Amino acid sequence: MKLIQEENFFPNLNFILPEIKKIKLYSSEEYEKLENEKANWPGLRSKVLTTTNPIFHEYITSIIYKKKLLDKGLWEISSFIHLRLKEDNIKDWIHKDSFNFAALIYISKTNFNSGTYLFDDNNNLINDIKFVSNRFIMYDGQYNHIGYGHHGDSIENGRLTINLFINKKD
Repeated sequence: MKLIQEENFFPNLNFILPEIKKIKLYSSEEYEKLENEKANWPGLRSKVLTTTNPIFHEYITSIIYKKKLLDKGLWEISSFIHLRLKEDNIKDWIHKDSFNFAALIYISKTNFNSGTYLFDDNNNLINDIKFVSNRFIMYDGQYNHIGYGHHGDSIENGRLTINLFINKKD
């Protein structure tokens, strides 16, 4: 699998959006102090949802399995809420993840000037996935990638995503 894209991931995003926005978000510096572990990302991110909101995490994973995006029981999935604002554009960088797969669910309002770029190993652009509200994307964690077009100045109008990091169980 190189890339999976699924539209309308949540059956009713508008129903759960207010609950998503209630989840506490932290800068990477705040997160490092709270969790006593290295953290490095632009914007604000929640703690892992399996501990801060396990019911919501289970809801997300149940949809993934129901839609057959992954085979149930074979994966360890970590999920986070992530907010990036216009000011975070200059703080982002092309990177790889240290997981088998990475996935995003675009949560906030559709913005065709935002999305995710995927690159080959020579940093040649190979895919431009546009930020469409309620779109799920999953790609090989070894792809170089970067989020782009961060926008807004608050959780009400910024780039809000659910980030998933997925590893095969041993």
